[in-house]
Amino acid sequence: MSAKRDYYEVLGVTKTSTHQEVKQQYRKLALKFHPDRNQYKDSEEHFKEISEAYSVISNPQKKLVYDRYGHAGATQRYSSEDIFRSSNGAGFDPNDVWGWRNRGGTLYSQGKYDEAIECYDKAIEIDPNSTVVWYNKGLALNSLGKYEQAIACYDRVIEIDPQDADAWNNKGLTLDSLDKTEEAKKCYKKSKELDV
Repeated sequence: MSAKRDYYEVLGVTKTSTHQEVKQQYRKLALKFHPDRNQYKDSEEHFKEISEAYSVISNPQKKLVYDRYGHAGATQRYSSEDIFRSSNGAGFDPNDVWGWRNRGGTLYSQGKYDEAIECYDKAIEIDPNSTVVWYNKGLALNSLGKYEQAIACYDRVIEIDPQDADAWNNKGLTLDSLDKTEEAKKCYKKSKELDV
């Protein structure tokens, strides 16, 4: 991709959007452009761009730096090299949930699902209530055909945020993979009720 687009433009939100609005828009775009869920030519690049924008805009400290200095400030403090280096590498903060989550996202987009899950597990150790990380772990487990474990991840998201329509929908998709049609229908119904 050429010059970086404004993170707010990437996500389709404004500086005054609430955390919940940013989160909902991220999930909507992440599902749309997830490389395993669509046939868009540049889906992987869009997915990375969306994830990078969300990792900055959803974090109050990073957002403050970005709002003040733009990409120069965000890039200076949170370059892709920082995010994707190994946990022993200089510049990577092993206590940063979003660093682990983004590293997992990159590994996921490369089809390295087991390694992605390891990163998501590290993020969960730091913040066991991060719905985005649990959700992404569920997607990775689903990609490996570990449906019961994926459902447990979606259940954890629902436990933390019962209003998460995407978690209900993906739980339904996973239940369908297990031929649990009636349970899946209940999840789809709940997702539709919430996604208005």
